[in-house]
Amino acid sequence: MEEFSEQELQQLIDKALSENDSPNPFVPQGPRLGLGESQMMSSLHERLSKRFIESEINDIFRDVRKDINTSTFNLTLRDIHTVTKNCHKCQVDSTAELPKWNLDNPDIVVIIDSPNLPQEGVSVMLNAFKEAGLKSDQLCLTYVNRCPVQRKYEYQEVQNCANYLHNEIVCLNPKLILGLGLLPGTILFGDNIKLKDYRGSVTWLGNWPILLTYSPLYVLRSGENAQDTFNNDIKQAFNYIQT
Repeated sequence: MEEFSEQELQQLIDKALSENDSPNPFVPQGPRLGLGESQMMSSLHERLSKRFIESEINDIFRDVRKDINTSTFNLTLRDIHTVTKNCHKCQVDSTAELPKWNLDNPDIVVIIDSPNLPQEGVSVMLNAFKEAGLKSDQLCLTYVNRCPVQRKYEYQEVQNCANYLHNEIVCLNPKLILGLGLLPGTILFGDNIKLKDYRGSVTWLGNWPILLTYSPLYVLRSGENAQDTFNNDIKQAFNYIQT
């Protein structure tokens, strides 16, 4: 994959820091992850599942995405994270936090709302991963919003961060995208979705299989039934990459 020169990278940073309304330098306007091929990819995956084990199919799809991205996408994760750390489009005092755990070849990219998740929510999430058999080297934990704030994020702040997330996913090329909560779901599928329509089943969006489930904070508020559902959904994510 071609890397940017220092001059080209500085130009990207300058655009990200600019105060005008020019389009984000990363993602073209219009469909991002979808590419209009969702139904075909879902059908293809279903047919291959009758002949191959799931892990082999996931490797095939991952290799195909890599081939496509290599010819059409010339940003590296370092490029994206350099711009993210230097972005000041939002009027916040905090600095962007970058993803955690496996940043090279994660099986699953886990998306939560922001780094603001309290320790109780972190425990809910980590316990579910452990119970399902998932290890940190299989996962990359990332965020819709990168800069911690002690309030609800404004709509434009969410949109400012969304482009970084979409490009990050392309670079990481996981076998599965796991969204925890409604906000990650809306960033992937659109503003008008209902979580109940997607929760607990793998839905294809273009080349990408996506599984949505509850947010850890919702599980904390909602009790044992939500906890059981959440844990089962995480186990489904584990089975999807391991079977």
